[in-house]
Amino acid sequence: MNIFFVLLKKEIKELLTRQLLLTIVATLLVFQLIGGLVGSHNKASAARSGIVLLDLDRTALSGRVTKALGGGKAKLTLYAGGGIETALAAPELGAENSFMVIPAGLEGELKAGRPASVEFYSRFKKNASGLGPAMSASRIRRAAQAASAEISAWLLERNAPGLAPAFLMDPAPAREFAVVDGRTAEVSLAQVIGFIQSQTFFFPVAVFFIVILSAQMIMTAVASEKENKTLETLLSSPLDRRLLVMSKLAAASLIAALLSGAYMLGMRSFMAGVTGLGADPSVAVAAAGPALAKLGLMLTTSGYLLVGLSVLFCILCALSIAFILGIMAEDVKSIQAMMTPLMLAYLMPIFIDLSTAHTGLKVLLYAIPFTHAFMAPQNVMMGNYSQVLWGIAYQAAVFAACVTIAARLFSGDALLTMRFRFPGSR
Repeated sequence: MNIFFVLLKKEIKELLTRQLLLTIVATLLVFQLIGGLVGSHNKASAARSGIVLLDLDRTALSGRVTKALGGGKAKLTLYAGGGIETALAAPELGAENSFMVIPAGLEGELKAGRPASVEFYSRFKKNASGLGPAMSASRIRRAAQAASAEISAWLLERNAPGLAPAFLMDPAPAREFAVVDGRTAEVSLAQVIGFIQSQTFFFPVAVFFIVILSAQMIMTAVASEKENKTLETLLSSPLDRRLLVMSKLAAASLIAALLSGAYMLGMRSFMAGVTGLGADPSVAVAAAGPALAKLGLMLTTSGYLLVGLSVLFCILCALSIAFILGIMAEDVKSIQAMMTPLMLAYLMPIFIDLSTAHTGLKVLLYAIPFTHAFMAPQNVMMGNYSQVLWGIAYQAAVFAACVTIAARLFSGDALLTMRFRFPGSR
């Protein structure tokens, strides 16, 4: 075992270079900087620009709509200098992108029972980029909904003065219930789906970076040793070939986890700055927490351990497969092409819905060890522990088989002579 740790230390030193450390630090700094700049710019942009309101009707109804819009989050600028053409050409409104026009005669038309329209204009600039157009469209959409709701309330008050407008617009509000394994709770279906998706998609994304980074590193390490003839010296020493294989796999796993952690931490800071929702993703589902717990959808400590174990064996399977592909690689330049089978096997379970796939495709997907890690969070939340345990056992068997194959390849001369050439290569 001491020999293993010596080999592991050697592999880590070879992989953990100064350039790699700089990459980790740069990843954190770049994402943090971009997230902060984008977040502050969006806040400043939202504070500067809002909705320009042109009230050409000047009635009690238009005043009521104006008051309703003024109580919202959008900045409201009243313009009384003329029509929409004048407003669009006004120099003082040059930075504004969203305009709303309450046309003259709106209240009169509605009183007469005839339909009328409130107009919205969005100005797109030639140099517009980033999230500016999307933010402008969002402001227009919210203003249109608020104006429509206020006008509907005004009409209902006139035609049915004895009843509240809110009751008339939604006399029988829907109540949503979710049922999971016989447990029922009143909760929004969107919140349940959003929570399940946050759990089932976060793990594949996180594992993706671990798998790709670790696979690329271990394949590059093996291919470069073959290309530089240093592998011959290592193989001439009286060491157990299985220890060599395990030390390389363990070192690649540790370094890849470090890189992936830096990436995910940086991405979290970036998304917090861009969306302005804060760094804690649990805020989005905090209101539904008690209902989700009642449904049994909240992962417990044992559930997280099961998911973590499944993800661990998923990474080990990917590393062992990548190790064999690295042995087959002709040189370092062919690494990217050799990774194609691994990436295809990884992406298939993400983009294919197992619930609607036919039997043959399901068998193929379940034969891919990554599928079991992707399904582990959902299976744990649904109480399907047996499938998670069977998946872990299958992943362990695949890993053991790949390690055995890699050790056998390391035991013979085929390791130094094996080449996989692509058509057209010399």
